[in-house]
Amino acid sequence: MKKILSILTLLIIFPAFSSSFVNAQEVVTETEDTTSGEYTLETTVDENTTRATNKYFDLTLTEGGQSPLDKSITYTISIVPHIDSAKTQIIWDSSSTIKITPRHKEFVSVTKDVESKYKAVIKPTLSGEYKITVSVVSWQYDTNYTNTVNNSLTLSNGLVSQPITPEYTILVVIEVLVLIGVSGLAIWGGIELSKKALKRTKVWLTPPH
Repeated sequence: MKKILSILTLLIIFPAFSSSFVNAQEVVTETEDTTSGEYTLETTVDENTTRATNKYFDLTLTEGGQSPLDKSITYTISIVPHIDSAKTQIIWDSSSTIKITPRHKEFVSVTKDVESKYKAVIKPTLSGEYKITVSVVSWQYDTNYTNTVNNSLTLSNGLVSQPITPEYTILVVIEVLVLIGVSGLAIWGGIELSKKALKRTKVWLTPPH
């Protein structure tokens, strides 16, 4: 048991220790909408966060925690509009092998310079490299204004997001400890019930004096 606890402790400490030496670097690219001449500035903040800014919306897409149980991942889109928009559509998109479940209405109302955050849960079914895309569209009476942000997702054969985060490792360790605890309680309960059943059986089999 001590060896198991030592290994689990190392699993928690090592990723957290090593991650402190990784410095996030921002990668900036600029794209142009040829129809309107508007520019979108795309920034890779870190391995989990991407930002896209233009004249209409500042969008930040962040990959959140992953569940060790069903491998689902929670994504958060932050929207800072530069216009008032009573009818704003949020569209999540990716490969057909990824199921996306938004935790919000498809159309929302946003206010200029007021940040809003919305979440979606994705559930992958195959390993590989994917792109999670969120488009935000302001529907106006004469035209539409939009911005789009993308986030890269790499999944291992076990459908675990790469690189593995310290948080995910901790959740896995907790899951293992819970399973060990539940198994231990089940074994203890089985032994206790067997003892009681054996005593009752002995009393039942003992002939009366």
